[in-house]
Amino acid sequence: MSESGETPTAPRVVVLGGGIAGLAAAVALAGRGCPVTLVERDPPPPDDRDQDPFLAWRRRGVPQFRLPHGFSARARSLLAAHAPDVLERLKADGIEEINVFKQLVAPELWRPSDDEFTVVWARRSAFELSLRRSAEAEAGIRFLCPAVASGLRFDRSPAGPRRVTGVRLSDGRELEADLVLDCGGRRSPVSRWLAAEGAHVHTDIQDCQTVYHSRYYRFTPSCSMPRTAVAILRGELESVMFLGFPGDHDTFAICLEARPDDPDMRPLRHTWAWEAVARGIPEVEPWIDPANATPVAEVQTMGGHHNVRRRYVVDGAPVVLGLLPVGDAMCTTNPAYGWGASMALTHAFAAAEAVARHGSDLSALALAYDAATSAEADAVYRESAAMDRARIYRSTGQEVPEHDRAEMERQHLIAESLAAGVFADLELGRAFCRRVNLAGPADVVLDNPDLVEGARKARDRLTAATSGAPVAAPAAVSATVPAPVSATVPAGKAGPTREELRALVLAARPRSTA
Repeated sequence: MSESGETPTAPRVVVLGGGIAGLAAAVALAGRGCPVTLVERDPPPPDDRDQDPFLAWRRRGVPQFRLPHGFSARARSLLAAHAPDVLERLKADGIEEINVFKQLVAPELWRPSDDEFTVVWARRSAFELSLRRSAEAEAGIRFLCPAVASGLRFDRSPAGPRRVTGVRLSDGRELEADLVLDCGGRRSPVSRWLAAEGAHVHTDIQDCQTVYHSRYYRFTPSCSMPRTAVAILRGELESVMFLGFPGDHDTFAICLEARPDDPDMRPLRHTWAWEAVARGIPEVEPWIDPANATPVAEVQTMGGHHNVRRRYVVDGAPVVLGLLPVGDAMCTTNPAYGWGASMALTHAFAAAEAVARHGSDLSALALAYDAATSAEADAVYRESAAMDRARIYRSTGQEVPEHDRAEMERQHLIAESLAAGVFADLELGRAFCRRVNLAGPADVVLDNPDLVEGARKARDRLTAATSGAPVAAPAAVSATVPAPVSATVPAGKAGPTREELRALVLAARPRSTA
């Protein structure tokens, strides 16, 4: 209520991008009475509710749409708090909620706080579709879909920072706005548009140096594998990493990750090469055995990944007014870590809260939103970048430079010792799950001396173990833990060598491509 006693008018908001970030922001803003126009370049989902959106929904503007996604426990918790109808739609669609930690630990050792590790097992298509249906049910959201934004409108007053006043569309239309949310993802052009106006966004960037080659499968009715175990299927060989991702409706994905400068693994983008390598990895082969699973689609490949952190507030002052970056448009991390969707939801709901508190005071709005999101965006960027550097040092045989040795020691404790300790020490297991699920800050994991000491002991046990031997699960761990995936594979110490994988690719190559 203003001093005059009149109810302030809700700001008109234009949301650029109809992915997870944009849909969540639109739902949250409309729920607070803001009229929202959502601009999305791809067509809407098919009307036929019986079609699988994974195959039927055309999402060319989202290159990762058919690649595996991890939806951490934070994503579920945020939806439960801010958009419970989305969770209800997911449940109604038969999509499961799973707590892997509680499945692996004997019930008498559970704590109430372990519920914070419950996650939604879904493909990107199913998760996004539920958000989309909730947004479509909001009377305050207008969809322009398909429509392409080609630029921003500005108040060109020479005093103070530039102010965004609207959006230009490629068909010549212009949309007026009191506030624009950039939810355009990792490839958003908004920072370039701002630079052309003299408003430069400070950007940190680090190449992930990885390419993902993934394929989705569906379990057969006679599958003999423990299905929840795909969530802990992962390992690192000389030339590839492998990861399992659970999905909805009995689907799962296997991802083979390789370096972009490795010519021997470039053929993984072809199904024949991917299958040859996957069948040659003992931990992966049972999952793609025709008796256990059938392919849903061909291999999907995506490269060009970077960790990116864009800062729209510098030295306490907004770079631009009337614009907020949300999700990957603010901070992009390596998708293998599964933090992107959670951060998109975190930013979307924080933006709606800032709008509710500050309304038309664009400077206060920008500062409040930055205060709510910047520290964690910095943390997830640093952690993702550090994990990538650790992997790059290992895979290339580079000596760790002096300035990075302390951080690499910390990452070693987290990635190798803490992960191995999941099956030997419940407190290490909980710390690992908090980090993976963003149940707490990404950079607060070894936050007390006892955890550090436990991680070091786990590392010593791992070092002393026979190369490639599974880490024995203690009595505290449920008997449902499958032996083939009871621990991650130590880097470069088990499985096919680089030469063996290269030979598999060469042997599988069709004669017409030789």
